[in-house]
Amino acid sequence: MNIRLTILLVFVLVIFGALALYFRPWEQTASRDEEPWAWRIDDDAIVGITATHRGQTVVYEKDLGRGKWFIVDGAQRSEVFQDKWAGTPLLLSGPRVNRVLSDTVTNPAQYGLAPPETVINITEETGLSYEFWLGNLTPDEEYTYMRVAGSPQLFTVPEIWAQVVNKLVVEPPYVPPAADLGYFYDLNVSAIRELQVTHQGTSVTYDWDAAERVWYVTADGARVPVVSPEWWFQQLQWFAKPGKPGGPDTPGGWLFTEDGSADPAYGLSPPETAIRVATADQAHELYIGGPHVEVDENGTPLLDENGNTQVFVHYAGRPDDPIVYAVNSVRAARTICLADQPPVARPYDCPARTR
Repeated sequence: MNIRLTILLVFVLVIFGALALYFRPWEQTASRDEEPWAWRIDDDAIVGITATHRGQTVVYEKDLGRGKWFIVDGAQRSEVFQDKWAGTPLLLSGPRVNRVLSDTVTNPAQYGLAPPETVINITEETGLSYEFWLGNLTPDEEYTYMRVAGSPQLFTVPEIWAQVVNKLVVEPPYVPPAADLGYFYDLNVSAIRELQVTHQGTSVTYDWDAAERVWYVTADGARVPVVSPEWWFQQLQWFAKPGKPGGPDTPGGWLFTEDGSADPAYGLSPPETAIRVATADQAHELYIGGPHVEVDENGTPLLDENGNTQVFVHYAGRPDDPIVYAVNSVRAARTICLADQPPVARPYDCPARTR
């Protein structure tokens, strides 16, 4: 062997030996274990949650076919509001405990665990279930006492985690009313069976033929298939769930006055344009009035680069509602087109300019 290579190998061995003697890993104590998990399950496997807090119970069930969660109250099932529900199964799939205070609990009432403040039962699709109990806050109010059914140990978990869990009962994630979400009403677009648009006295009716899977329009006594404009399905979705443009009162939407719908200046009494959307068991109406012209602080109309007044919204209202709201001007223009120029032939270019 080359003498230089031999010297190099010996040098490397000496260095490794010195490092091993210095650090002595065989004499080091084991590193502190991470905080234990109370339990660990796959959040996608959770199919049922029963939450009880101070005597009040709310039951949640997952529809495995659709993958959606529902709040169950007897025979009534209400789909959860996803914005508030998202992450809940993951939250319950395996919390880390902050501390294991004791391997046995001789006086659970001292910690608010006999009876517990909160009882949560989690069911997997295999039929296995897990149950845990939440009690009082710790003296520093940063943690909550917890026990797991079948275990004698006493844990603490972050108080913020316990708060979210308790909200499953205190604030169930029901879908808010449409008005609170910034919509005039809320329908499933696939449930719409008829649409009627009336503009300045002219009414046109659109109906869905489920057998043919075709929309028809009836105007001037004739019923013919709709030649769908490029925006037709987007507009149908808006008719199902018409949103109020964001403004000073978001999320409820922009409004101009609380009690002025009877003022002719808004074009809502009578409405310049009326929309009636019907499903098999309900119907909703929405009124569209005149355009709202943008002005500066002096009341002078603002003009675009072509010298035209700028209109971003139209006035809008509901039957028997004194409030004057707003709808997007593009939505208004497309609605008026459906009454003035029903889409029955190509080419169809109404409104002439879309955004």
